[in-house]
Amino acid sequence: MRIAAVGDIHGQENLEAFRADLERLGPVDLFLLAGDTTERNDHGAFDVVLTALRARVEAPVWAVFGNNEYAHDHPAYLRTAEAHGVRVLQDESATFSSAQGRVRVVGSLGSLDRPTRWQRKNLPHLAGEYERRIGTLDTLLEGPRPMLLLTHYPPTYATMGGEKEEWRPELGCRGLEPVLRRRRPDLVVHGHIHRGIPFAELRAAAGTLDAFAGAGPSIPVHNVAYPVRRSITAFDVEDPAGLYPSDP
Repeated sequence: MRIAAVGDIHGQENLEAFRADLERLGPVDLFLLAGDTTERNDHGAFDVVLTALRARVEAPVWAVFGNNEYAHDHPAYLRTAEAHGVRVLQDESATFSSAQGRVRVVGSLGSLDRPTRWQRKNLPHLAGEYERRIGTLDTLLEGPRPMLLLTHYPPTYATMGGEKEEWRPELGCRGLEPVLRRRRPDLVVHGHIHRGIPFAELRAAAGTLDAFAGAGPSIPVHNVAYPVRRSITAFDVEDPAGLYPSDP
């Protein structure tokens, strides 16, 4: 099964490059959008990006919201997504099946370890929401496999790359790393991190019994933010090595 993924198109900012990538993509079974499909809550640009996507991709499209799709306007975004045949996962799990096989996708905006300064001032409830979401994702990730976790905010610091250490709590959620190690999704896909690295492997935490015992394979984590990848990423879910990218 071939799955394509991209995040952080940011509306008009990367639209023309995205269109060119779609021309080169080839057939896929499922297409994933990892949030920030638009920029600064520009609903019109959201529609334009989905129109461009649907002009080239007939496969099912599943998505999550990013921080640039503002929460109070999610109902309007959902109506637009539905009009384009795009399914938006909001802290939920769904199983995708095709002639090539099946995969369970857990989709969410994700969490931050610390809300941003703007969020703390204007949306103080988010701290509790982010904390509760860790438990929600823990529950959702329990279940049949193969299993893919799709978020906007990274559920690990592993792909932060050159991002400053002091800002990392406002960019992603290291609090989800124990959940990933316990539930062991076959693949983690996220966006949001523009100065990070495209790929990392999440291993057992140093100093733990699991690390000493060499427990299990590492968990592949892919940052598909467009400013990092500069392309759409495609994965082969049948890859026995752990769902590494297939050729574009």
